[in-house]
Amino acid sequence: MTLLKHGKRLAACAAFLFCSAMMSTAVFASNVGTVTRDSINVRAGDSESSQVIGITNTGDSYAILDVEPGWVKVQFPNSGEAYIASLYVKVSEADAKVTDHAVNVRSGPSTGDEVIGMVNVGDPVTVTGKSPDGYWYKVNYNGQTAYISSDYLGGSYLYLVQPDKKVETAETAETSPQQIIDTIIEDITPSAENGTPQEPVLSAEEVLKTFIPAEENTYAVVNSPGGLRLRSTPSVESNNTIISVLNDGYAVSVLEEGHGWLHVADDYDNEGYISSEFVELKKGSKPTNSGHIEFDKSSLSGGAAEIAEFALKYVGTPYVYGGTDLNTGVDCSGFVYSVYGNFGITLQRNSASMYTQGTYVDKDKLQTGDLVFFNTGGNTNISHVGMYLGDNMYIHSSTYSTGVIVEDLNDDYSTRTYVGAKRIIN
Repeated sequence: MTLLKHGKRLAACAAFLFCSAMMSTAVFASNVGTVTRDSINVRAGDSESSQVIGITNTGDSYAILDVEPGWVKVQFPNSGEAYIASLYVKVSEADAKVTDHAVNVRSGPSTGDEVIGMVNVGDPVTVTGKSPDGYWYKVNYNGQTAYISSDYLGGSYLYLVQPDKKVETAETAETSPQQIIDTIIEDITPSAENGTPQEPVLSAEEVLKTFIPAEENTYAVVNSPGGLRLRSTPSVESNNTIISVLNDGYAVSVLEEGHGWLHVADDYDNEGYISSEFVELKKGSKPTNSGHIEFDKSSLSGGAAEIAEFALKYVGTPYVYGGTDLNTGVDCSGFVYSVYGNFGITLQRNSASMYTQGTYVDKDKLQTGDLVFFNTGGNTNISHVGMYLGDNMYIHSSTYSTGVIVEDLNDDYSTRTYVGAKRIIN
């Protein structure tokens, strides 16, 4: 994607923004969440076992107080703080700040649209939407709707801003596989006494019985700003293994279709199940995922090879501002911090502080596991960090659009912003 190559992709991870990301008590008036489905429980705590204190419906909007893995804390009438599952909340307005200098504001979501203004690092903006391809944020600019590349905005809740829907075509509207599935579950599904069919609630075993082979060249594109979990079985039960988290916009090959679930394969030949509710099914050749680079793990070497191999398991994890959870979301330093932490090695929490650890390494002497640092703009010389893999490749949590990806250390942008490297394990 040219936008990712031409933009300062790493700016979202600037270290000077990290402290504000962690101040969950700072609430801005324009952080507003809107519910996307009817009859959603509002709970007193961030757990499905927490007391239900209300019901909310499509279009209901609330001030966002905080976002936690799987939950959005909101200001709920008469109850103060309350929680709604994040799968059913989109951010309809979100505070953001510009992360680079002299950023164009355009009339539409492409570099071919007219430049109607310019913003600079630190300028506050209110985001009200996202382009269908996920690469442009819709903003309020001098009272009119405008667009800024997602590479140049940072904000705690931007990853919950959902892309606008594309116009459905006759091809994408075809539902013949679903009609077959509906026929399969007729014997499983009970009917209400008044003759109206009830929504079936099926166990994983029953769902597996509904699967049929997908039509040739069927793929699915994730449409879930917080990412979508690839599971070992078609179930949301807590004991179901989460294989990985697929980033918003990520395309997977569809192997089978079932009731409410898809059997899919990602770019790394991981097979599992995803909810069909949070994807768009398409026909044709599956597009290449942004930032996807095949890396041969057999080329990993040295004392940190095991750490690097562990890090590669999390390609596709969403970028989450201030995040340290390898399954649900990480920022640049949070990714490296958590990967090394899994092996009992404690690093500083932000990239600038990490640069004070370890021993300096010349670029031509990099080894697997070395930390590579960049200056992507802002008020510090170090504002981004990744982990070197070998063969001039490194892994990092890049932007809201890509999440954790593998990239070439010798590409134009990485070369221009590269500062230095540190070795943590000799």
